[in-house]
Parts: sequence; structure tokens; C-alpha cells
Amino acid sequence: DSLKTLTIDEAISLSRETVLEFMKQNKVPGMSVAASINDELVWSEGFGFADLENGVPSTKHTKFRIASISKPITATALALLYERGIVDLDTAIQKYLPTFPEKRWKITLRNLASHQAGIRGYNDDEFLSNQHYDSVSNAVDIFRDDTLVFKPGTKYGYSTYGYNLISEIIEAASGTDFLTFVQKNIFDPLNMKSIIADHTDSLISHRSSFYSYSDNGEIINSKFVDISNKWAGGGFISNAEDLVKFGNAIIYNSLLKQATRDLFFAEVLTSSGEKTK
Repeated sequence: DSLKTLTIDEAISLSRETVLEFMKQNKVPGMSVAASINDELVWSEGFGFADLENGVPSTKHTKFRIASISKPITATALALLYERGIVDLDTAIQKYLPTFPEKRWKITLRNLASHQAGIRGYNDDEFLSNQHYDSVSNAVDIFRDDTLVFKPGTKYGYSTYGYNLISEIIEAASGTDFLTFVQKNIFDPLNMKSIIADHTDSLISHRSSFYSYSDNGEIINSKFVDISNKWAGGGFISNAEDLVKFGNAIIYNSLLKQATRDLFFAEVLTSSGEKTK
């Protein structure tokens, strides 16, 4: 009966079956799940393997790449600066980055955060880049001099690089490098102890191995990728529990004021009134 109220144990048991079936159907090497109710963690469990070759099980401690879930973290860092009166969402970004080249049109932080700035996406093999960048500024150099692909505010165009640019502005406005800013202002206050930038040259405890699929659907080792080209847009690894802590902090306004959260959750329409999701 789909209307039956389940106990937490029953819900976990049913969810566990769903996870295992999903992994089987999709050839997932390993994953983890964490769930909370009313801001309280009620389930955290790893499934499968974090390292297939060495038979290392995935556990609740395993750190996976969180990909574009990095963007809400960056947006929250921006929201904190907005809330503290340090940045204006609607002024030209050159106020904070005087060296950023003037484009044909004005770009604002609101444009960037809502993917309406006209900053391009990946070219060619940039998504699988193995080049190391020593700083956020160096990573922004990838697209710094490129023309905008549309007039800011007129279209929605998802851009990881747009979020890289936000992180450079965060550095300039706060006087703190981006990774330190999110550590001190988000991760530490929320007791997120596992989340970390995916530094390829570091020994990071509980980091999973990374896999992809061959053309015929078999699991293979992923190509070596250096994520330093996109910390803000897709560069963190974390266990599932830390993402639950982050999500709850946003839902229950323990990090941002509700008015700030509501502003950043609001859909930003294009200049012609088009919805942007």
C-alpha cells in the first residue's frame, strides 16, 4: 500500500533494496546514502566498492566527487558576502575585479549566479583537463579573454566557468582565497569534516577511485583529471553525511538568514520574462 506509513527502519530497508537494485541495473561500482528527518541524521550507509581493484568497500566515510553540487556551495559563499554587505549583486563585476576585461555588455554577480552572464562552457577536452592550475585566477584565465556568447540577462546558459568567475570575485571581495573562505565560513561552522577540494597531488583519506563506462558498457578506470580548473563549479569531494549537513543548514536557515536564502532560491527571469528553472 503506497499510503502506508513506514517506520524509519522499514523505510531504510525499502530504500536499501532500491539502492541495490539501482546499482545492479546501472553497473554502479559503489555509492553511499545519507538521509535526515527534521535536521537529524537517520541513515548513513555505503554500498559496493570505493576501489574495485583492491576490494575496498564503500562506507559512510567514502568521499565521492560531488561535481556540480559544488555550485550551491559557491553560491552560499556569495550569499554570505551579500548578507554582510560586502558585494552588490547588480553592479558591474569590474568593481571587484578591475583587471577583468570589459566585454560588450555589463556583467553582474546576479547574471553569473543565475547562469545568465553569457560566459561560455567547456571547449573541446577542457572538461577532462589534466592541467594543474595554481590559483583560481589562473583557472579563470582559461576563458578570461573570450567573448560573451550572449548578452547578459537575455538567456539562460549553464556555465561552470561562470561559477569559477564568482569564486575569483569572492577572493577579491573577501581578501581570502576561495578554498579558505568556504572552509572557514561554511565547512567549519557546519562541522563538515570530510568535504575537501579534490587535490590530485594529495593523499586524501577515504577518497574513492573514479570509474566510467567503456563504449560497450563495461566499468573502466576514469581518465586522469585535475579538477583545479573548476574548484567552484565542480571541484569538491565529500561523503554523503556532509552534504546532508549542508542541505539542512540551507533548509533550516542555520547559516544564512531566511530572506537571503529566499532571494538566492528565487527564479531569475530573463529580461524578456522567460523562466530559467
